[in-house]
Order: sequence, then structure tokens, then C-alpha cells
Amino acid sequence: MKIYILDKILEYCNSEDIIDEIFNKIDSIINSTNLVFSHLIIDGIDVYDNYYDYFLDNIKNIEEVRVVTKTIKGISQDIILSTIDYIDRVVPEIEILADEFYKQPLQGSWNKLIQLLEGIKWIIDSFVIIDSNPELKDIVNSYEEWNLYAKDIHELGGLIREFEEILENSDFVSTADILSYEIAPLFKEMKEKLGKLVLEKVDMNAGR
Repeated sequence: MKIYILDKILEYCNSEDIIDEIFNKIDSIINSTNLVFSHLIIDGIDVYDNYYDYFLDNIKNIEEVRVVTKTIKGISQDIILSTIDYIDRVVPEIEILADEFYKQPLQGSWNKLIQLLEGIKWIIDSFVIIDSNPELKDIVNSYEEWNLYAKDIHELGGLIREFEEILENSDFVSTADILSYEIAPLFKEMKEKLGKLVLEKVDMNAGR
């Protein structure tokens, strides 16, 4: 198989024994640059996780692997765009979920609530990834707007803690109120701020 990474082409035999060596080499090359790993394109298929397992399952047939790298700013823009996309999709669902809790939540309602809480955790974790970078001022195109978004994130964290207390008491009406009157409007405000942080031309260096 051939591994394409930045300006290099590496060749390996198709054997499980060299999978660790391949990933160690990829890490070594990327760590010597100011880029970050994004994902792999394996025989034309974009693979974003479980790379090792994918190699194990397909090692005998893999012919070409392209390692995609991006700048820190590029990765950050991806996160911002993904967050906007998630908010777009989830806000209408929040309204539906709130209505279900105003009535009588079923098992499906609880499953959707769990998924929402996981989504919120992802938003907060993604924020931390960007916010903790020492080059933050160079990553976001408006430091002021980012700080306003940070306040929304902290408010979101507070709502989650409030949520936990309410759920312990099985207060379904208060749960619906938070969903409809606090989380949904907050998500809309967050989306507006994130929209101002999207660059017209995303700076990324895809090592394809």
C-alpha cells in the first residue's frame, strides 16, 4: 500500500504487523510540522475515527491511504461550522422534545434528551479545545465575538447543572420550560455569534 502524507509517499506491505509502525510514522511526520491531523482517506473513503480497526479489517485490500492535515485555524473553523450545523438541526427537535415533556415523556423522549445532553457536552468540549489554545487570538477572526460566545457556553454549562437537579426530582414541566425557554433561545444566540466567526475562506492545508 502507499501512504500519501504532505509531500511524502510511504510504501508498506499489507500486513497487520506493520500497522503500529504506520501510525507511529504518520504521527512523527505530523508532529514535525505546525499542522494537525484531520482524518484519513482510504481507497477513496473518508475515515474519521476507529482508524486502527479499519486497518485491521481491511489490511489485505488497502491500496492507497491519504493523510489529511489542516492548520489549527482550519480545524477550529471545522468545529465552528459543525457546531452551527448541529444547532440548526437540533433546535426544532428541542421544541418537539419540550412539548413531549409538557405532556408525558415516553422512553423515546428520554432517549432524545440523553442525545441532546451528549450534544451539549460535545459543544462545550469543542469550545474548550479552541479556547485553551495559546494561539486563540490568531485562530478566531473576532476575539470579542469569541468572548461573547464563551459567556453563552458558561451559561449553557449552568443550565446543564440546573437540568440535573430538576431531573432528579422528576419535574417534567420545569424540564420542558428549560428546553423551550432557555436552551432553544440560547442555541439561537450561539449560532448568531458563531456565524460571525466563520471565515469567508477557511485557512486549511489539506495534505492530499
